[in-house]
Amino acid sequence: MLSELAVEDLGVIEKLSLLLGPGMTAVTGETGAGKTLVVGAIDLLVGGRADPRLVRPGAAEARVEGRFLHRDDEVVVTRVIPREGRSRAYIDGRLATVAALAELGAELVDLHGQHAHQSLLSPSVQRRSLDRFGSVDLAPLHDARQRLAEIDRALDALGGDERARAREIDL
Repeated sequence: MLSELAVEDLGVIEKLSLLLGPGMTAVTGETGAGKTLVVGAIDLLVGGRADPRLVRPGAAEARVEGRFLHRDDEVVVTRVIPREGRSRAYIDGRLATVAALAELGAELVDLHGQHAHQSLLSPSVQRRSLDRFGSVDLAPLHDARQRLAEIDRALDALGGDERARAREIDL
């Protein structure tokens, strides 16, 4: 969950600081008020494409920072977009890849802006939601998968291919 957002020199936004409460947040306002830029700033934090043209005129770089509550812990994600050169991403102050932001972002927020990807269409997200809603304990399934992987590794260590093992079992 996003708990705080700070934006500097992004588009028409010179400096913005938002403290957000728990649950869903809807951004509303007049046309041209910067709603799309706020949603775009959040998108940058979760691995969205950085466009240097978004840097505010006269500024050397744009900076977006978000504080997220994640699994009883805080995660601070920062994205810096210079006017020239490549953007930089940080997770808890450490340099990170945009792919790492996207992976983490999938767990942190479900962003629904104009034409934005909606994760509810993903079968894996639907399954997780149903499991959570039904209070399904997935631990036995994960344990069984781990045990199956161990058995597969043990079979591989014995050598031979699967057909050869099947022939030996038939004998």
